[in-house]
Amino acid sequence: MAIRLSGMTSGLDTDSIVKAMVSSYTTRKEKYQKAQTKLEWTQDAWKSLNTKVYSLYSNISNLRFSTAYNLKKTSVSDTTKATVKAGSGAPSGTQSLKIKQMAKAGYMTGAEIKADSEKTTLAQLGYTGGDAKLEVKMGDETKSITLSASSTMNDVVKELRNAGLDANYDSSYKRFYISSKKTGVANDFTITGSNIDGASALYSLGIAYGGEKTTAGTYSSNPYDEYAALHGASDDVTKANIEAAVTSYNNLTTDAAKMNAQSKNLMNAVNYGYSYATLQDIYKKLDAKNAGYSDKLKLLEKLGSSRDGALISKNGDSYDTYTKTTLTDTNGNTLYKYIDSDNNSHYIAAVADKDKDTTSYYDVTESTRTAYTDADGKELEAVPTVVDDTLKVGDKTYKKDEKDGRYYLQKDGTADKTDFITVSQKTEYTIAADAENKTGIESASAAYDTIIKSMDEKTKSSYDEALASVQAFENSKDEVLGSDDKYSVASLTKAIQNAYAGNGKEAVEQLLAGNGNEADGFVNKANALEEAAEANTKKAADSNIVKELASKQKDSAEYTQALNDLLGRVNTAYTLQNKALFNSQVKKVAGQDSEIELNGVKYTGDSNSYSINGLTIEALAETGDSAISITTSTDTQGVYDKVKDFLTEYNNIINEMTKLYNADSAGSYEPLTDDEKDQMSDKEIEKWETKIKDSLLRRDSTLGSVMTAMQTAMMSSVEIGGKKYSLSSFGISTLGFLNAAENEQNAYHIDGDEDDANTSGKTDKLMAAINDDPDTVMQFMQQLSTNLYSAIGDKMKSTDLSSAFTIYNDKQMKTEYTNYTKTIKEWEKKISDREDYYYNKFTQMESAMTKLNSTQSSISSYFS
Repeated sequence: MAIRLSGMTSGLDTDSIVKAMVSSYTTRKEKYQKAQTKLEWTQDAWKSLNTKVYSLYSNISNLRFSTAYNLKKTSVSDTTKATVKAGSGAPSGTQSLKIKQMAKAGYMTGAEIKADSEKTTLAQLGYTGGDAKLEVKMGDETKSITLSASSTMNDVVKELRNAGLDANYDSSYKRFYISSKKTGVANDFTITGSNIDGASALYSLGIAYGGEKTTAGTYSSNPYDEYAALHGASDDVTKANIEAAVTSYNNLTTDAAKMNAQSKNLMNAVNYGYSYATLQDIYKKLDAKNAGYSDKLKLLEKLGSSRDGALISKNGDSYDTYTKTTLTDTNGNTLYKYIDSDNNSHYIAAVADKDKDTTSYYDVTESTRTAYTDADGKELEAVPTVVDDTLKVGDKTYKKDEKDGRYYLQKDGTADKTDFITVSQKTEYTIAADAENKTGIESASAAYDTIIKSMDEKTKSSYDEALASVQAFENSKDEVLGSDDKYSVASLTKAIQNAYAGNGKEAVEQLLAGNGNEADGFVNKANALEEAAEANTKKAADSNIVKELASKQKDSAEYTQALNDLLGRVNTAYTLQNKALFNSQVKKVAGQDSEIELNGVKYTGDSNSYSINGLTIEALAETGDSAISITTSTDTQGVYDKVKDFLTEYNNIINEMTKLYNADSAGSYEPLTDDEKDQMSDKEIEKWETKIKDSLLRRDSTLGSVMTAMQTAMMSSVEIGGKKYSLSSFGISTLGFLNAAENEQNAYHIDGDEDDANTSGKTDKLMAAINDDPDTVMQFMQQLSTNLYSAIGDKMKSTDLSSAFTIYNDKQMKTEYTNYTKTIKEWEKKISDREDYYYNKFTQMESAMTKLNSTQSSISSYFS
């Protein structure tokens, strides 16, 4: 950069002069800066609009399915006994409910002790032992606590809480109050001493519970009985008892797990059986319309999400599947691969004819050649001469290094490690010399769409549900059962498929129902196995104390250690059982499971909440043998609100689009430069820029295209039961250009909508239709939503100019923005260079004038 002297000698305003001289360059740069700023604002406007359109697209996705409209409402005859909420799957009608038993948490009220405050210690209560070891057991979980003579009541409360209990010491009543945090038998608790000192500490604290004292002086529920029952005449006998209990526990839990797995499979197989039969019937109907459709559809189903980018080709009675690869042939055409039954790969090349917008497919040949690559990774164009371990390229000689296999350039007998040749085998794909355009090649996704569109709406809905159920069952894996075990997924699948092959849907239904013998029905078998598993689980719980030992590998060091630890507990428990250190005043309420009867079927649980067949039931009080009624019906208001919410969101977006499209022109307004902003107030700048921003999408062709697609979808008619319906059939329409507010002529209004001043006085045809024929309304809304979803989806597809789920050319705009940045930098460089040039000239002038002045001064001095 030149030295910039601002008229030190000449007195000229050099900066202003240079600025004026490069102003034409500056104007060009500012032109591009303004264009870039305008583009940036346009991107922001599109991003904001795109977010809203994508939100609508996402929200209407669920509206395409019947589950979105299967809204239910429910009422209970006695709300003091239960509250009930109905999900979409809840059946309509009245059901009977009895609440036989409420779930309760385990609760203990301790005996009165002599602790005046929370700071009283165990020693002050008379405890003289050492480390008092306690065990808090809740269900399968056991936690250890250690107290000492110096432990206070607060310390005891803290330890009990850390162990997972709710605990409190009330110094007014001098008692501990302890309870489970959750209801149910499985969440009940016991607190025992795991050594003599632990039992003594519990006794001093007034929370040593052993059940109610009997007339014989014993306790009805001694907490040490479970361990003590394993005690034998010697340690060897005790160990043998323990290991026998482990064997019994393992057998019971293994059998229970197997029975539960079988029960679950049987229940799932019921749904699978009906779904399988439904699906096969649909296949038959498809073949009746178009022979071979079922085989093609089954193939396409297996492809699943990989249908996109896959091709299928008819091969005799079956189809070959070609999957898209990342490979290309020697001409750059994309390759698709097919693997035959012998696991051999075959390729076809996709040759696009852009002029005709078509693609042809040709068989390719696969060949391997030796490739030579230089140190930069670039393949040599000319094949070098190779003799043994020497390779020659022109006048250069390379020799092979046996360690890494590379050929290094030789300089005076030394290898140049920066210059080397790599030799490798390269696979190439070339369209076969005699290849003809393969006929019958289809896009897998297009073929699938064609078959699906051949179904009517009802069949399509049945197909979707049946296929999902069939695939879920057939793809499920048994983790407990072997494939050959009774009632495994594999065996049940085979049984149901064989039944259908024998005599169709009727045979499947007979198999599921038990062929006339109710006990042989899948549901009854499942219930019987579940009951047997529950019985085994309860038996296993009786020997639950060996659970940890049972989890160890027998004969391992961990097993031996655990066995010895358990032996110590058994011996201690036996001793404590005989000492009977229990507080007779302690009261314990056992944890209790809830029990209800819904339509005569019993259900139990560890809480008072149940989710059964679409109903969420919250039990509040017992009903005894009296029943309360639950009435479920279609939530017509909910369906109405669903339609109204959809239209509201659509209206908000289409109104905004219309406003943007019809915006006033900004005329000659352009983004301001920094110098121009300096001449204006903040309010003036904001007003100026708003004028431009509001007009950015005016008459935009892309916006117009999206609007047209959405409007066309909303105006489309739907055929249901041979009759055509449109939004106007249900009293939903626009107000028209003459009656609508500005830029709201494309918005829809519901006749009779009390929130809409424009149509509130009209007859509410929509609610009437929902009440009279909800199925028709739901089917119409499903198809309308599908049409709109597809219309928006088509506009959001990825292209060379736009990303996926984007309605505008974001890629193109990003490229344009980058190009502007590059151009602006180029013009900044030109301005800088030009300024340097002029400043250099002025500097030279200033230097010359300085010399001239100096000379004149010298001459003048001679005459002075």
